[in-house]
Amino acid sequence: MYKTKKQYLIVQLLLFSLGFVLTLIRWLNAFNSDLVVINPEITSHITNFSLSLLTYLAIGSLWLALGLKFRFAAALGAFMIAANFICETLLSSINTTDIIDAIYGTVGVILAFIYFYFASRYGLIKNSPDDKQLEKSKN
Repeated sequence: MYKTKKQYLIVQLLLFSLGFVLTLIRWLNAFNSDLVVINPEITSHITNFSLSLLTYLAIGSLWLALGLKFRFAAALGAFMIAANFICETLLSSINTTDIIDAIYGTVGVILAFIYFYFASRYGLIKNSPDDKQLEKSKN
């Protein structure tokens, strides 16, 4: 098990907040079309960006905290990018075909990937047995 350094937790919180706010704006846009992110084109595709970002951040962060190697988080990112393109181009029966959505989703995954790369190299601290003793003594 690993702890994340404070500055990396702040970046992670900011990324989660960005994804949440963009998703919220997009959903509110369904009720009020005057609410846009930069322009209507971006607003119509931002859901794929934010949901890809949030999903990858949630799963990847958990995996890194549990001690899985960065390569597993990288493989998950590659899988998510491939799945995004497959879903947005080949599965027209369950989704409207839109390559731009796949690109937005890829950008969301890449943003989280960059965070994971640096967090896995510089932002994780291995929990020591002393930390568990301190937590027990506080209770």
